[in-house]
Amino acid sequence: MFTAVDHLAICCKDVAKLSSWYCQTLGMRVIGRHETSTSVVIGYGDSTGGGAMLELIEQKDDGPAPVEVPRFAPGVRHFALRVDHFDAAYAELKSRGVKFLGEPGVATGGGKIASFRDPEGNEVQIVQR
Repeated sequence: MFTAVDHLAICCKDVAKLSSWYCQTLGMRVIGRHETSTSVVIGYGDSTGGGAMLELIEQKDDGPAPVEVPRFAPGVRHFALRVDHFDAAYAELKSRGVKFLGEPGVATGGGKIASFRDPEGNEVQIVQR
């Protein structure tokens, strides 16, 4: 019945700017746009479900900025992107100006992991298992 997680959604202040950052910095591409709003779906796959996707939605309600919510408070705190060569991906992101939240560590279940924030403060990880 259920086959996969299709996408996760991020409400953001500037959909176009954040979409551009994800595409330029993390190699995603625009997969689809909403007909009557600024929402977009970006990712590595396509609309049939191949590959990871994010929906970026225009923020309409007030609330705390992502960086103001403690990293281990209840709720969704990050998403992780799998990489095939951790050290190369880590170095490439650093060269693109990404500031990591600490040194690489060991992922739950094994492998290397490192966390950083997108321009709006959402936590993202790279992981190699």
